[in-house]
Amino acid sequence: MASTLMLLANPYRPDPRVRIEARTLTTAGYRVQVLAWGRDTGKTEMIDDEGIEIIRVGPVCPFRSAWRMVSSLPRYWMAALRASRSLQFNLIHSHDLDTLPLGLCISRLTGKPLIYDGHELYSAMVKDDVGPMYRPLSILEHLLVKRADSVVTVSETLAGILSRGRGDNARIVRTSPEVTPVSAEEIVSIRAKYGIGGFVLGYLGSLEPGRFVEELAGAFAPEDGVTVLIAGSGSLQDRVKDAAKQRSNVVYIGSVSAEEALRLTAASDLVTAMMDPRNPNNVIGTPGKILNSMALAKPVMTNEGLEIARLVESVGCGVVARYNRDDFRRSVLESMKNPARLKEMGENGKNHFDKHLSWSKSRDELLAAYRLLLGTDQ
Repeated sequence: MASTLMLLANPYRPDPRVRIEARTLTTAGYRVQVLAWGRDTGKTEMIDDEGIEIIRVGPVCPFRSAWRMVSSLPRYWMAALRASRSLQFNLIHSHDLDTLPLGLCISRLTGKPLIYDGHELYSAMVKDDVGPMYRPLSILEHLLVKRADSVVTVSETLAGILSRGRGDNARIVRTSPEVTPVSAEEIVSIRAKYGIGGFVLGYLGSLEPGRFVEELAGAFAPEDGVTVLIAGSGSLQDRVKDAAKQRSNVVYIGSVSAEEALRLTAASDLVTAMMDPRNPNNVIGTPGKILNSMALAKPVMTNEGLEIARLVESVGCGVVARYNRDDFRRSVLESMKNPARLKEMGENGKNHFDKHLSWSKSRDELLAAYRLLLGTDQ
């Protein structure tokens, strides 16, 4: 049985993209070991997630401190390098730039091939956190990605960027969900569980600046008839909690599992995916919440200046507003008045997802990358 060693700079609790890839690989007959950074507890531990072997190592590191991460990351690399010496694997799979130096080191020491999995353009994602270090980090990202034996990533645009200077093209492996339909009875049950009713405007994701979180929480009064459902965690969660205390139409339910996020998506009437277009990573990104919404036939709300907005407009699966609270509010209130159009948008998204974006296509690309590097028909 061929085996892969995945490297991940978060605790895997679980990471949705890593999990769907790992489950696909185990189903295809691969042994999957995930060497994760248990930065929340710092504990060394081993667990099993339905056949996926998770090995966590320290040290402890706060999630919202860029500079603490910079100082702690090499310690994770060293701990992971030590742990890797007792593991058997045929291939290394590095998730994001923060594990790529480690992956290249292990590859060099063992002679095993390396896949780089670019979830985003990492240097652009952390641009606001690292300030003047952005340019050197961008150059380093380009140089290191060139050294991987194969690259997979989430979109055509990112594939084009990460393929620069390489002899091959990055493969597109989207973070597309595998979903089962949610019945009307289940939606009633979900809404009752969380105390949400009326027109539900859902946001399920990171509570960080640049994600329109504070604007969303303050956009509607109870008399507008909009229930703002927010799930997730991040540096803005205390402000979201305060908004939920002050406004009866704002419901904050904290972090939820990937499976529950899909159920909450199904229970929403409109799903928001607004991102600050001044951040280049936002511009080229493909938010998982949009793919989730399309898979579940739910319309989405996004904003101008993003590449995903062009897809939303061309497919007709949602509403595109300007990145400001007034235009966002106006667009939502207008959409509420036309439920038939919202239903049509959801159906358009579902049809496009099934034809072009489903996990089956990404699964084939992922397995092809593995077979090519291993030289097998596994």
